[in-house]
Amino acid sequence: MLLQVLVATSFLIAGYLDVKRRRVPDLVWVPAIVGLVLVFYNASAPANAFLIVRIVAVGSIALIVARRGFIGEADGIAILLLVADPAPLSPLPALFAVAAVTLCSVGYLHAKGIMGKDRTITLEQFKSEAKWVPKGASRASIEKAMDEKMMVEVQYGVPLVAYIASGYMIYLVYLAIFQTAFLLALL
Repeated sequence: MLLQVLVATSFLIAGYLDVKRRRVPDLVWVPAIVGLVLVFYNASAPANAFLIVRIVAVGSIALIVARRGFIGEADGIAILLLVADPAPLSPLPALFAVAAVTLCSVGYLHAKGIMGKDRTITLEQFKSEAKWVPKGASRASIEKAMDEKMMVEVQYGVPLVAYIASGYMIYLVYLAIFQTAFLLALL
C-alpha cells in the first residue's frame, strides 16, 4: 500500500503541474521511485523478476515514444510508474481507467472544438497559456522570440499526466472496493 500512496502522491502533484504549467519537474517523481525501491526490497525473487520484465518492456516502449516526441518525458515516466504496481491483474485495471478518463476528456475537447484544429495565436498568448503546443518548432525556440505580435501556429496539448493521475486514482478506488484484502495485505 505504501507504493500506491507514494505513486498517488507523485501522480497528484504531477497531474496538477501538467494542467497548470504543462511542465513536470523530475523531483515530483521521487516519492514514486522510493515506493518502487521499497517494493523491490520487500518482494520475493519471482515477483521481482515478473515486475522487472513488465517495467522494462513497458518502460522501453514509453522511452522510445517519448524520445520520438509523441509524448512528453513526464508522460513516459508516468506510464512506466503505472505498470510498476504489484497488484494482481496490474496494470490492466489502471490502464482501463486511464483510457476511460482520456477518452471522455478528449471527446469533450473535440466536441467543444478545442482539440483537433490548428490555430494561429499571438506570441503573447502562446507565452501566457501553457496549453498550446507549437507546430514545427520547440516551445523553447518560440519563447525566445521578441516580437509579441508575432503569430504562432499551435494546437491544443493534452495534459496526459493528469489523465494518468485521474485514472490511477480510479484504480485505487477499484482496489479499495474489489481487492480490499490485497490492499490491506500491503500495509
